[in-house]
Amino acid sequence: MKKVLVLFLLFLTTLFSADIVWQKDLKTAFEVAKKEKKVVMLLVEGEHCRWCKKMKHRTLNDEKVGKRLEPYIAVKVMQEDEDAVKDLPMINGVPTIFFMTAEKEVIETVVGYFNVEDFLSYIDDVEKKVPLKKKVKKLLTLKWNEEIDDAFIQARAEHKKVMVMVEDEHCRWCVKMKKGALSDPGVKKELQKYVLLKIDRADEDDMKVLPDMRGPIPSFHLLSTDKKSLDKLAGYYDTGYFFEYLSKLAEEY
Repeated sequence: MKKVLVLFLLFLTTLFSADIVWQKDLKTAFEVAKKEKKVVMLLVEGEHCRWCKKMKHRTLNDEKVGKRLEPYIAVKVMQEDEDAVKDLPMINGVPTIFFMTAEKEVIETVVGYFNVEDFLSYIDDVEKKVPLKKKVKKLLTLKWNEEIDDAFIQARAEHKKVMVMVEDEHCRWCVKMKKGALSDPGVKKELQKYVLLKIDRADEDDMKVLPDMRGPIPSFHLLSTDKKSLDKLAGYYDTGYFFEYLSKLAEEY
């Protein structure tokens, strides 16, 4: 029964742990850190050091610690490896963890065994000194044509239909729609299926070229490459409704 319980506990430890990706050697670790502009977490351990094993299996194997260490470049060396440790800062016992820049400057040193919460506080200290660069999500931007001829030339070349938006600089509902539905990532993704064209209702020349554009604004008109009207939606709509409309439109056309 005890054997079964031990195996079950080992299974749980593996299931809820976060594996650290260890680089194969110091040279590789610092090369990767320099290339990716990241901080190195270097673990120095000893061959017969039971506190090193405890640090690795209890603390570094913890899910919360693993998540926090994902942005770091991790590498470990043995204290007995003279070639590996000769160029490192002074080691006053093992385990020792150095947090270092890609240029090998020490940011923080952790000597000895620490439990999860204490070790997380050291990571906090590191990130106060060298804030991690957060991944910035690239925002999807829409390219609106303002010349009618250019839009239809592009549509024919890309085998797409044209989505025309009619607006007016004095139309507050047009502004509200642009700040709302037209700024939503899902709506933007749907609109990318078309060649986009914006027309100002005050531009009489453009309104004459596409005469079916008159009526309430903002309005959206789906046109074929030969300028035939396929669908129309006029007025202000919230994000949910407009997204649903575009989704159904994509299914139909």
